[in-house]
Amino acid sequence: MKRILVPLVCSVFLIACTQSEDIETEEQSVENEVEPVKTLTASQDDIRFVVGWLNETAILFVAHKDTEDHLLSYDLQTGDIHTIFTTSSTISEVQAHPTAEQLLVKTADDPTEAILHILDHAGTPLNEVSVASSELEIQWNGIDASQILITAFSDDWSYEIMRYDANNDTLVAVELPDPFPHWLGTEELVYIEDANVWKQSLSTGEKTTLANNTNQFHSATDRVLIESFEGEQVRYAVLNSTGEEKNSWLAEDDAFVMDRAVLLHENTWMMTVTNQTEMMPTSFLVKIEDGEEVKRQELPEGGTLDCEGNKCLTGYSLDTWIDIETGETVKWLEIGRVE
Repeated sequence: MKRILVPLVCSVFLIACTQSEDIETEEQSVENEVEPVKTLTASQDDIRFVVGWLNETAILFVAHKDTEDHLLSYDLQTGDIHTIFTTSSTISEVQAHPTAEQLLVKTADDPTEAILHILDHAGTPLNEVSVASSELEIQWNGIDASQILITAFSDDWSYEIMRYDANNDTLVAVELPDPFPHWLGTEELVYIEDANVWKQSLSTGEKTTLANNTNQFHSATDRVLIESFEGEQVRYAVLNSTGEEKNSWLAEDDAFVMDRAVLLHENTWMMTVTNQTEMMPTSFLVKIEDGEEVKRQELPEGGTLDCEGNKCLTGYSLDTWIDIETGETVKWLEIGRVE
């Protein structure tokens, strides 16, 4: 597949600090909170999608106005909205790096090319790379922000996997049988093949098996959370990068399977689980510490999950704010008509 490298962009984007005229905010009091959570009310035509946390008080979202897409941050305590990035192209994906103050913004005007913009939190461009496909799977290394794994799909769904190194602005091909690999540490990848979880070294190409009979997995930094079936039971195991099992547990109800998982700390995970056997599926937010379930809270809906500190965003639109410790829930985003 043809690949195109674009040189480092040197211009600095102007940061707008004004409140949008079409977006209103409203305070909602939450117990045990020093500051109330302010609700953002906006038109469905304005907000395209919510990205997730920028930091412990601000949430990223993408809006469209005046023929341009805008990456904005919304402060839950003050209601302030700041513009981080603006483009005449379509913003189709945004990622916030978990450890570095950097953002990855994917833009595309047509199916033949996508551009990945690497910015700091102020919107200053750091790197930019162009890939000859707009259908991409992007895995940003959670430890080293200079390393990005990109899977580019063609029209016939054949694919090419590339490793982008921001240190020297290069793309290097990676050969794998699965187009959806994940990072494990900084030099190894994990993926599923024939219900087995494999670990493969980027430097040597050496492969080792981490788990069998796997339903799905989630990796974060140097940990991998594996969901498998043990007879009729659903089993979870957390492995480190060497394959050592750090802890494991059985699901309380085998009808519930993992939707999303977030590593809060070295041995603490947040998971959303859903009963897939019901006509109206029930979802829960579950906190796991050292292999033991310590909290469980029913969710109004399933969907995705993003956590920062002791707060999580849940729901299909990430429109629900939850305090993990108190269980307080606020719908911070209301989509409707603004008079």
